[in-house]
Amino acid sequence: MRRRRLFLHLGLVALIAVLVGNGPLRAAEKGYFKGIDRFYGDTDGRNLYMEGAALEYLQDDLHLRSLRAEIREKDDGSREIIFAGEVLLTQEEITVSGDRFAYHTGSEAGTFTGEVVLTRAETRDDQGQVIKEGITLACGNLYLQTAQKAFTATEQPTIEHREFRGGGQIISYQDEEEKLIISGGFHLWMDEDELLGDEICFDLRQKTFEARRGELPLELRLEIEEQEATGPADQPVSE
Repeated sequence: MRRRRLFLHLGLVALIAVLVGNGPLRAAEKGYFKGIDRFYGDTDGRNLYMEGAALEYLQDDLHLRSLRAEIREKDDGSREIIFAGEVLLTQEEITVSGDRFAYHTGSEAGTFTGEVVLTRAETRDDQGQVIKEGITLACGNLYLQTAQKAFTATEQPTIEHREFRGGGQIISYQDEEEKLIISGGFHLWMDEDELLGDEICFDLRQKTFEARRGELPLELRLEIEEQEATGPADQPVSE
């Protein structure tokens, strides 16, 4: 039992050494794992592997769960963590799920691949007023900047919002300005109306949008409800 505890202690020391590196980390880089069932790797700490049915990684307000994780030390001394198997990321109102997430601890950014789904829950202030409206995005590749809460989605991305739904070649979002851009050609539905074009930018804070044409003009398809025509009431025939 003492030997097992010693090995576990040494393993955790090696893990901490890799995450800390040759000196104190910046606050943005501090993170730790828990729920480790199996831990193995190189004795020099350049490549470490973890497995666990409840494997978790926490860094500031970032929380990640997966079945497996690999820590790689790059040639420049930076560290990359590869999460695989039922990956789930949560950060305040944002959740992201996917098959794989390659995360750089220093830049606090990484790429999700596989069947990726990002959900931003609706948030309200103390008076119950909506601050941010909810969105749901699905794609095959998602570059996520966790510190800025910004993302770029590719590989057939689609998005659903309370006031519109559709997709395009690229969907990008900047949380600081609440700007959502669909580019490379888009096809959207707003209620029952359809809009097609090259690029559209939504200001989710101001609740406005601007669409631009590409080689072809924009195309708007309106849903027009027809009403039954009613004529004047029949007048009695005077004798």
